[in-house]
Amino acid sequence: MLSANLFRPLPPSSNASVIFDLPDEEDTPSTPAPAWPHLQIVYEILLRLVLNTDAKALRDHIDHSFVLNLLSLFQSEDPRERESLKNVYHRIYSKFTFHRSFMRKAMNDVFLHHVFETERHCGIGDLLEIWGSIINGFTIPLKEEHKLFLMRVLIPLHKPKGMQVYHRQLAYCVSQFAQKEPVLGEIVVRGILKYWPITNCEKEVLLVGELEELVEIIDPEQYRKLALPLFTQITRCLNSWNSQVAERALYVLNNEQFMKMAQEAMDDVFPVIVEGMEKNLKWHWSKSVRQLTETVKVMLEEMEPGLYSKCVTNLELRESAAQQEEIKRREKWKRIELAADAADAAAAAAAAAQNQFL
Repeated sequence: MLSANLFRPLPPSSNASVIFDLPDEEDTPSTPAPAWPHLQIVYEILLRLVLNTDAKALRDHIDHSFVLNLLSLFQSEDPRERESLKNVYHRIYSKFTFHRSFMRKAMNDVFLHHVFETERHCGIGDLLEIWGSIINGFTIPLKEEHKLFLMRVLIPLHKPKGMQVYHRQLAYCVSQFAQKEPVLGEIVVRGILKYWPITNCEKEVLLVGELEELVEIIDPEQYRKLALPLFTQITRCLNSWNSQVAERALYVLNNEQFMKMAQEAMDDVFPVIVEGMEKNLKWHWSKSVRQLTETVKVMLEEMEPGLYSKCVTNLELRESAAQQEEIKRREKWKRIELAADAADAAAAAAAAAQNQFL
């Protein structure tokens, strides 16, 4: 009876041509199911059945096929149905221990299909909420299977264009791994940097915030290895022409843990930061970004006055050398153009003389 009422073809998407690129869950397109008053009763019956019946008695009925059919319904655009599905699926996972491995694999298949095939699925955030509670129950040390899930599924979920819709749940799952085993912090940070967006400013703001939270969690022994790639990306962000991205990156430099990381590799990191700061002060269009940059510059100068001035001097020398190279290059091209013009003139004169002779 439950299967006949729940498992049905879902209607075509009302937003078929739209990829989720909205910053807030509340703005996610949703279409209420006309049959929801009926479906709500069916979901309540299923939930009570799962809660009040022995798992062994239901084993032959709530089988792998039933679980997969439930999972396919997460594509429903009705948030009420997805909420009911989330509760039921989670209860089944908790009670039917013999199905857990299969259910985890089935959810992973949905995630991978979303990342590498469609980039569209309404229920990714709901499934990640289920995973959040599952990860919370993992024991330490983590099994290899769970570490592979982090590397092969969770980190690539940062790639899709519509990542903003489920970013809160994704960041929670990732941070859970980093909290349980801080040494995984390097894998997570490098993975996020690998999938860094090029033109999506909303994603950049979210990822900068996620990195800021991760730095609070990861093992300080990894600071030296991560400092240069992390600060290189943060510097690119503070030089962004989008003022929100630039301001968010500048606020990160006020974070105590971030500056501890910088101090672990100061000789490598400081020149990168200083170059970004000076570039902002000279060229950035936003007055608020320039003011915030000036504030951060004062803080950095107080932290390492000698090193900051040294980096500025080296930057000026490099810029001067680059200008000299540019002058030489232009002069060389000018000589080539003059030589070409002279050759053309000589060829024209020779041709004119030959015509006159003829």
